[in-house]
Amino acid sequence: MTLPYDTRFPAIADLKARARRRLPAFAFDYVDGGIDEEYGKRRNRDAWHEIELTPRYLRDVTTADQSAEVFGHRYSMPIGVPPVGLGNMMWPGAELALARAAQHANIPYVLSTFSTTLMEDIARAAPDVGWFQLYVPKNVDAMKDLISRAKNSGFHVLVVTLDIAVGAKRNRELKNGLKLPFKFTPKIVWEAMTHPAWTFDTLTYGQPDFVNVQTYRDNPDEELGVFLTSFNMNGVTRERIEMIRELWDGPLVIKGVQYDRDIRDCLEIGVDGIVVSNHGGRQLDAAPSSAQSLREVSAEARARMTVMVDSGIRTGMDIVRARALGAEMTFSGRSFFWGMGALGRNGAEQVVGIFRDEVDRTLKQLGCPSWDAMDGSWLSSR
Repeated sequence: MTLPYDTRFPAIADLKARARRRLPAFAFDYVDGGIDEEYGKRRNRDAWHEIELTPRYLRDVTTADQSAEVFGHRYSMPIGVPPVGLGNMMWPGAELALARAAQHANIPYVLSTFSTTLMEDIARAAPDVGWFQLYVPKNVDAMKDLISRAKNSGFHVLVVTLDIAVGAKRNRELKNGLKLPFKFTPKIVWEAMTHPAWTFDTLTYGQPDFVNVQTYRDNPDEELGVFLTSFNMNGVTRERIEMIRELWDGPLVIKGVQYDRDIRDCLEIGVDGIVVSNHGGRQLDAAPSSAQSLREVSAEARARMTVMVDSGIRTGMDIVRARALGAEMTFSGRSFFWGMGALGRNGAEQVVGIFRDEVDRTLKQLGCPSWDAMDGSWLSSR
């Protein structure tokens, strides 16, 4: 049987292993690492593994429709590319390559405020599937300008991230001395020299920078980490979300919610969807797993909003598990960027192919005819 991807790397875990070898440690650790001792990151994976699904036989499973409708658009697969800042550090040109692959595969692509590619370029590359993620600036004028740019560029959905109330202390990044612009310490220089493919492409493509927020920097010589800390709100308020709701007339999604009162506030404001997430275990090591928080979303919220999930998803089985818990769309940032690190700009198609194959096999093995038909009745009664 011929599979539609490189069978030397049949799983996301294989792409991760190859990316670790091909990338400088500071680039790999930036995507792979979590906060503090990284228990929350591991807990995300363990929680998906604990979800059991009971298969049903005596039925024809020749085909299984894995398309998923979200905000009036029928996507070909129930997995999307979530926002990842500094995406071009993982592999030069990664963001644009992923946007083009998402457009070709008809899956959501969410561009981060702190991407390293202009939002206008991404919108042109993914005209049908582009979403924009907003880290909310303290400065209201800067916020209004970013929202206006997103709207004028043609992004279809605005995703506002809540769960970065304070800058994260990520130990791997501190040990690696990761800063932008790159500080050419002996360690950074050694990593670059010993990973020539990444270094050559980076020199060709250009050093990554947060190009979408450059215009809001008063001091161009200010170190970017300092700038970003001063740029974001220290805790996004309900009043600011209400203001964003007035400014954005398309689907509005809040990302990074786990607490029931926060979800009820979203309902009262008139938010269209949520992404249940703990930021991939990158902000609070004690946060519940995204799978556990997804279980606890109320019936009212499920009925009135589009419920989506990220954090810890690595296989097609995880995607189907998320559907059984009530998710209407899933996202997996590390998976897509490990693909880029492993295979360069061909990595996006590899990840799409793996997930498409695994979701298809999982639905058929469970005896489920479609993504829409999958629900909590497949969950084990244990």
